[in-house]
Amino acid sequence: MTSQKTNENRRILIIDDNVSIHEDFRKILTPPKDADSLDKARVALFGEAPSLPPQVRYELDFASQGREGFGLVQSAQREGNPYAVVFVDMRMPPGWDGLETIEHIWYVDPEVQIVICTAYSDHPWEDIGQRIGNTDKLLILMKPFNSIEVVQLANSLTKKWNLASSVKLQIESLAFSVNQRTAELQHANDRLQENVARRIAETAKGPLGEDDASAFRQKEEFLAIMSHEIFMPMNKLIGKVSLLLDSPLNPEQREHASTIQQCAQDLLALLRDMHEFMAGQGQQR
Repeated sequence: MTSQKTNENRRILIIDDNVSIHEDFRKILTPPKDADSLDKARVALFGEAPSLPPQVRYELDFASQGREGFGLVQSAQREGNPYAVVFVDMRMPPGWDGLETIEHIWYVDPEVQIVICTAYSDHPWEDIGQRIGNTDKLLILMKPFNSIEVVQLANSLTKKWNLASSVKLQIESLAFSVNQRTAELQHANDRLQENVARRIAETAKGPLGEDDASAFRQKEEFLAIMSHEIFMPMNKLIGKVSLLLDSPLNPEQREHASTIQQCAQDLLALLRDMHEFMAGQGQQR
Protein backbone atom coordinates (compact mmCIF):
# COMPACT_ATOMS: atom_id res chain seq x y z
CA MET A 1 0.00 0.00 0.00
CA THR A 2 1.05 3.59 -0.46
CA SER A 3 1.19 4.25 3.28
CA GLN A 4 3.60 1.35 3.76
CA LYS A 5 5.88 2.31 0.87
CA THR A 6 6.23 5.94 1.92
CA ASN A 7 6.05 5.23 5.64
CA GLU A 8 3.25 7.82 5.75
CA ASN A 9 -0.47 7.24 6.14
CA ARG A 10 -2.33 8.64 3.13
CA ARG A 11 -5.44 6.52 3.53
CA ILE A 12 -8.66 8.46 2.97
CA LEU A 13 -12.26 7.26 3.28
CA ILE A 14 -15.12 8.98 1.44
CA ILE A 15 -18.62 8.38 2.80
CA ASP A 16 -21.28 9.71 0.45
CA ASP A 17 -24.51 8.25 -0.93
CA ASN A 18 -23.84 9.82 -4.35
CA VAL A 19 -21.64 7.47 -6.39
CA SER A 20 -20.70 10.26 -8.81
CA ILE A 21 -19.09 12.08 -5.86
CA HIS A 22 -16.93 9.01 -5.32
CA GLU A 23 -15.71 9.30 -8.88
CA ASP A 24 -15.01 13.01 -8.43
CA PHE A 25 -12.84 12.34 -5.37
CA ARG A 26 -11.04 9.56 -7.22
CA LYS A 27 -10.17 11.85 -10.13
CA ILE A 28 -9.00 14.62 -7.80
CA LEU A 29 -6.97 12.59 -5.29
CA THR A 30 -5.71 9.74 -7.49
CA PRO A 31 -5.10 11.70 -10.68
CA PRO A 32 -3.85 10.18 -13.94
CA LYS A 33 -0.08 10.07 -14.23
CA ASP A 34 -0.28 11.96 -17.49
CA ALA A 35 -0.43 15.69 -16.69
CA ASP A 36 -2.50 16.54 -19.77
CA SER A 37 -5.13 14.01 -18.83
CA LEU A 38 -5.27 15.45 -15.32
CA ASP A 39 -5.76 18.99 -16.60
CA LYS A 40 -8.52 17.87 -18.95
CA ALA A 41 -10.29 16.04 -16.14
CA ARG A 42 -10.27 19.18 -13.96
CA VAL A 43 -11.68 21.31 -16.73
CA ALA A 44 -14.37 18.74 -17.58
CA LEU A 45 -15.44 18.23 -13.95
CA PHE A 46 -15.21 21.70 -12.49
CA GLY A 47 -14.63 24.13 -15.35
CA GLU A 48 -11.30 25.10 -13.77
CA ALA A 49 -8.12 26.23 -15.43
CA PRO A 50 -5.26 23.72 -14.99
CA SER A 51 -3.56 25.61 -12.14
CA LEU A 52 -2.64 22.91 -9.60
CA PRO A 53 0.91 21.56 -9.27
CA PRO A 54 1.58 17.80 -9.40
CA GLN A 55 -0.07 16.01 -6.48
CA VAL A 56 0.74 13.11 -4.24
CA ARG A 57 -1.46 10.09 -4.72
CA TYR A 58 -3.75 8.91 -1.95
CA GLU A 59 -5.18 5.51 -1.11
CA LEU A 60 -8.97 5.85 -1.27
CA ASP A 61 -11.85 3.74 0.00
CA PHE A 62 -15.54 4.50 -0.49
CA ALA A 63 -18.82 3.89 1.34
CA SER A 64 -22.36 4.88 0.37
CA GLN A 65 -23.86 4.92 3.87
CA GLY A 66 -22.72 5.85 7.38
CA ARG A 67 -22.96 2.32 8.75
CA GLU A 68 -20.90 0.97 5.89
CA GLY A 69 -18.24 3.63 6.44
CA PHE A 70 -18.21 2.93 10.16
CA GLY A 71 -17.60 -0.75 9.40
CA LEU A 72 -14.61 0.14 7.21
CA VAL A 73 -13.14 2.31 9.97
CA GLN A 74 -13.61 -0.54 12.48
CA SER A 75 -11.86 -3.01 10.17
CA ALA A 76 -9.02 -0.59 9.48
CA GLN A 77 -8.44 -0.10 13.21
CA ARG A 78 -8.58 -3.82 13.89
CA GLU A 79 -5.98 -4.48 11.17
CA GLY A 80 -3.69 -1.71 12.47
CA ASN A 81 -4.01 0.24 9.21
CA PRO A 82 -6.24 3.22 10.13
CA TYR A 83 -7.49 6.00 7.93
CA ALA A 84 -5.88 9.42 8.26
CA VAL A 85 -8.87 11.38 6.91
CA VAL A 86 -12.58 10.73 6.38
CA PHE A 87 -14.79 12.91 4.18
CA VAL A 88 -18.40 12.54 5.36
CA ASP A 89 -21.51 13.78 3.56
CA MET A 90 -24.02 15.39 5.90
CA ARG A 91 -27.16 13.90 4.35
CA MET A 92 -27.24 10.19 3.45
CA PRO A 93 -30.85 8.96 3.59
CA PRO A 94 -32.23 6.57 4.66
CA GLY A 95 -29.47 5.73 7.18
CA TRP A 96 -27.29 7.69 9.60
CA ASP A 97 -26.67 11.35 8.84
CA GLY A 98 -23.17 12.78 8.88
CA LEU A 99 -23.13 13.73 12.56
CA GLU A 100 -24.27 10.31 13.75
CA THR A 101 -21.70 8.70 11.47
CA ILE A 102 -18.93 10.88 12.92
CA GLU A 103 -19.95 10.06 16.50
CA HIS A 104 -19.65 6.34 15.78
CA ILE A 105 -16.36 6.73 13.90
CA TRP A 106 -14.70 8.73 16.69
CA TYR A 107 -15.84 6.12 19.20
CA VAL A 108 -13.55 3.51 17.56
CA ASP A 109 -10.92 5.89 16.13
CA PRO A 110 -10.65 9.21 18.04
CA GLU A 111 -7.50 10.23 16.13
CA VAL A 112 -8.89 10.32 12.59
CA GLN A 113 -9.30 13.72 10.91
CA ILE A 114 -12.82 14.34 9.57
CA VAL A 115 -14.24 16.71 6.97
CA ILE A 116 -18.00 17.28 6.81
CA CYS A 117 -19.25 17.95 3.29
CA THR A 118 -22.35 20.07 3.71
CA ALA A 119 -24.47 23.02 2.67
CA TYR A 120 -25.25 25.59 5.35
CA SER A 121 -28.94 24.65 5.20
CA ASP A 122 -28.13 21.11 6.39
CA HIS A 123 -26.85 22.02 9.87
CA PRO A 124 -25.65 25.45 11.10
CA TRP A 125 -22.13 25.36 12.54
CA GLU A 126 -23.48 26.18 16.01
CA ASP A 127 -25.59 23.00 15.96
CA ILE A 128 -22.64 20.92 14.79
CA GLY A 129 -20.42 22.33 17.57
CA GLN A 130 -23.01 21.53 20.23
CA ARG A 131 -23.42 17.98 18.92
CA ILE A 132 -19.77 17.08 18.28
CA GLY A 133 -18.02 19.36 20.78
CA ASN A 134 -14.94 21.55 20.48
CA THR A 135 -12.27 19.64 18.54
CA ASP A 136 -9.43 20.42 16.15
CA LYS A 137 -10.06 17.19 14.23
CA LEU A 138 -13.20 18.43 12.44
CA LEU A 139 -13.44 20.75 9.44
CA ILE A 140 -16.36 21.73 7.21
CA LEU A 141 -16.21 21.73 3.42
CA MET A 142 -19.07 23.80 2.09
CA LYS A 143 -20.91 22.74 -1.04
CA PRO A 144 -20.35 23.30 -3.86
CA PHE A 145 -16.61 22.71 -3.46
CA ASN A 146 -13.80 22.60 -5.99
CA SER A 147 -10.76 20.41 -6.49
CA ILE A 148 -8.33 22.92 -4.98
CA GLU A 149 -10.16 22.81 -1.63
CA VAL A 150 -10.22 19.00 -1.64
CA VAL A 151 -6.51 18.73 -2.48
CA GLN A 152 -5.54 21.24 0.20
CA LEU A 153 -7.60 19.48 2.87
CA ALA A 154 -6.29 16.04 1.93
CA ASN A 155 -2.69 17.29 1.96
CA SER A 156 -2.82 19.27 5.20
CA LEU A 157 -4.92 16.78 7.19
CA THR A 158 -2.88 13.70 6.24
CA LYS A 159 0.26 15.61 7.25
CA LYS A 160 -1.41 16.61 10.51
CA TRP A 161 -2.39 12.99 11.23
CA ASN A 162 1.14 11.74 10.53
CA LEU A 163 2.68 14.45 12.72
CA ALA A 164 0.35 13.59 15.60
CA SER A 165 1.13 9.90 15.17
CA SER A 166 4.87 10.62 15.23
CA VAL A 167 4.54 12.66 18.43
CA LYS A 168 2.51 9.87 20.04
CA LEU A 169 5.21 7.32 19.18
CA GLN A 170 7.88 9.60 20.67
CA ILE A 171 5.91 9.92 23.90
CA GLU A 172 5.46 6.15 24.10
CA SER A 173 9.18 5.65 23.47
CA LEU A 174 10.08 8.16 26.19
CA ALA A 175 7.65 6.52 28.61
CA PHE A 176 9.28 3.13 27.93
CA SER A 177 12.74 4.61 28.54
CA VAL A 178 11.59 6.16 31.82
CA ASN A 179 10.10 2.86 33.00
CA GLN A 180 13.26 1.00 32.01
CA ARG A 181 15.55 3.45 33.80
CA THR A 182 13.25 3.44 36.81
CA ALA A 183 13.53 -0.32 37.08
CA GLU A 184 17.34 -0.16 36.78
CA LEU A 185 17.56 2.57 39.39
CA GLN A 186 15.25 0.70 41.74
CA HIS A 187 17.37 -2.43 41.35
CA ALA A 188 20.55 -0.47 42.11
CA ASN A 189 18.90 1.17 45.12
CA ASP A 190 17.72 -2.20 46.45
CA ARG A 191 21.23 -3.60 46.22
CA LEU A 192 22.62 -0.53 47.95
CA GLN A 193 20.15 -0.94 50.81
CA GLU A 194 21.09 -4.62 51.11
CA ASN A 195 24.77 -3.71 51.30
CA VAL A 196 24.10 -1.02 53.91
CA ALA A 197 22.14 -3.48 56.03
CA ARG A 198 24.89 -6.08 55.68
CA ARG A 199 27.56 -3.56 56.65
CA ILE A 200 25.62 -2.50 59.75
CA ALA A 201 25.26 -6.15 60.75
CA GLU A 202 28.94 -6.86 60.19
CA THR A 203 30.01 -3.73 62.08
CA ALA A 204 27.89 -4.79 65.04
CA LYS A 205 29.83 -8.07 65.18
CA GLY A 206 33.20 -6.35 65.10
CA PRO A 207 35.63 -4.43 62.89
CA LEU A 208 35.78 -5.42 59.25
CA GLY A 209 38.70 -7.56 58.24
CA GLU A 210 40.91 -6.61 55.33
CA ASP A 211 39.13 -9.01 52.96
CA ASP A 212 35.71 -7.79 54.06
CA ALA A 213 36.69 -4.15 53.63
CA SER A 214 38.06 -4.88 50.14
CA ALA A 215 34.89 -6.68 49.12
CA PHE A 216 32.77 -3.81 50.42
CA ARG A 217 34.80 -1.26 48.47
CA GLN A 218 34.35 -3.30 45.31
CA LYS A 219 30.58 -3.32 45.82
CA GLU A 220 30.54 0.43 46.39
CA GLU A 221 32.56 0.95 43.21
CA PHE A 222 30.12 -1.24 41.29
CA LEU A 223 27.15 0.77 42.56
CA ALA A 224 28.89 4.03 41.70
CA ILE A 225 29.48 2.86 38.12
CA MET A 226 25.91 1.56 37.89
CA SER A 227 24.41 4.84 39.06
CA HIS A 228 26.61 6.77 36.63
CA GLU A 229 25.38 4.62 33.75
CA ILE A 230 21.81 5.48 34.74
CA PHE A 231 22.52 9.16 35.40
CA MET A 232 23.77 9.94 31.89
CA PRO A 233 20.81 8.59 29.85
CA MET A 234 18.36 10.11 32.32
CA ASN A 235 19.80 13.57 31.62
CA LYS A 236 19.52 12.86 27.90
CA LEU A 237 15.93 11.71 28.38
CA ILE A 238 14.98 14.95 30.15
CA GLY A 239 16.54 16.93 27.30
CA LYS A 240 14.50 14.99 24.73
CA VAL A 241 11.27 15.58 26.67
CA SER A 242 12.03 19.30 26.87
CA LEU A 243 12.38 19.40 23.07
CA LEU A 244 9.14 17.47 22.73
CA LEU A 245 7.33 19.95 24.98
CA ASP A 246 8.51 22.76 22.70
CA SER A 247 6.78 21.10 19.71
CA PRO A 248 3.05 21.44 18.88
CA LEU A 249 1.13 19.03 21.14
CA ASN A 250 -2.51 18.64 21.98
CA PRO A 251 -3.47 18.96 25.69
CA GLU A 252 -3.46 15.20 26.32
CA GLN A 253 -0.04 14.70 24.71
CA ARG A 254 1.39 17.67 26.63
CA GLU A 255 0.09 16.21 29.90
CA HIS A 256 1.75 12.84 29.14
CA ALA A 257 5.06 14.48 28.22
CA SER A 258 4.99 16.66 31.35
CA THR A 259 4.40 13.55 33.49
CA ILE A 260 7.40 11.84 31.89
CA GLN A 261 9.54 14.92 32.54
CA GLN A 262 8.49 15.08 36.20
CA CYS A 263 9.16 11.36 36.73
CA ALA A 264 12.60 11.67 35.16
CA GLN A 265 13.45 14.65 37.38
CA ASP A 266 12.28 12.73 40.47
CA LEU A 267 14.51 9.82 39.52
CA LEU A 268 17.49 12.13 39.10
CA ALA A 269 16.84 13.58 42.55
CA LEU A 270 16.76 10.06 44.01
CA LEU A 271 19.98 9.23 42.20
CA ARG A 272 21.70 12.32 43.63
CA ASP A 273 20.54 11.35 47.13
CA MET A 274 22.07 7.92 46.63
CA HIS A 275 25.37 9.48 45.55
CA GLU A 276 25.42 11.71 48.65
CA PHE A 277 24.65 8.74 50.87
CA MET A 278 27.48 6.71 49.36
CA ALA A 279 29.88 9.65 49.75
CA GLY A 280 28.91 10.03 53.40
CA GLN A 281 29.45 6.32 54.05
CA GLY A 282 32.90 6.59 52.46
CA GLN A 283 33.89 9.47 54.73
CA GLN A 284 32.80 7.54 57.82
CA ARG A 285 35.19 4.65 57.11
